[in-house]
Formats: sequence, structure tokens, C-alpha cells
Amino acid sequence: MTESSAQSSRAVVEQLFTQLGTPDATAFADYMAQDAVFEIPFGIPGAPQRIEGREAIREHLAERWSRISGIRIHGVYPEVHATDDPELFFVENEVDMTRPDGVRSRSRTSVNTVRVRDGKVTLFRDYMNTGRQARD
Repeated sequence: MTESSAQSSRAVVEQLFTQLGTPDATAFADYMAQDAVFEIPFGIPGAPQRIEGREAIREHLAERWSRISGIRIHGVYPEVHATDDPELFFVENEVDMTRPDGVRSRSRTSVNTVRVRDGKVTLFRDYMNTGRQARD
């Protein structure tokens, strides 16, 4: 992979996370390759830990995000870390949000492993704080 394609892979990752301020499953899935894999290794019991294929990812996220009510997201602030592999990135996320109880906070909500090939995400592994989600 050339330096410019590595740069464009990083740009894909940055754009993906920037648009997360407005949870839109269609927009998110549009970044995915046709055969992309979305994994949630420490997910909520009963929820899928692995979703395969862009359309399945779109459907899963549309359903999951439709249940988020009363949360206002003011911004998503990703810190993208490149690796020796030009297709692989680690992303630490902070989200500025107001919870349903009216409390506004900015906190680290997840760490992600993202693999990009030919301008599309082929792997999105989401290590999110599901324990907090299950309580909220």
C-alpha cells in the first residue's frame, strides 16, 4: 500500500467517526465493504457479537440506534492511532452527550479496531462500555 493510500485509509476512518455525532445506520454502513464484519466482543448478553455483511450491519445498527432515546450527542471526538499495518487503525472515542436525566458529560465510550481496504471498512471491532449501557 502506498503512502497516499494509507493516508486515504486514515481519512476514511476519520470521516466515519466524525459522522457518528448523528447516529445514522445508513451513513455508517455506506463506509463498509460488502463483506464487512462488525464485532462487539464484550456485548450485552443476548445481543449478537458478530455481524457479517454491509446490509446486516445496517439493519442491526438501525434497530439498535432506534432504541436510544433521550440521549443528545453534541460531538464525537476520535483519536485515531495508526499501526505498522497501513490498513489497521485503533480509535479511542470520547463522546460529548446529554443523558436522558439531563446530565451532560464527555467521556471515553469505546475503543475500536478498524481495518480499511480499498477505501472501505472491512472490519469494525467495537470495544464499548456495554456494562454502562446495560445500566442506563
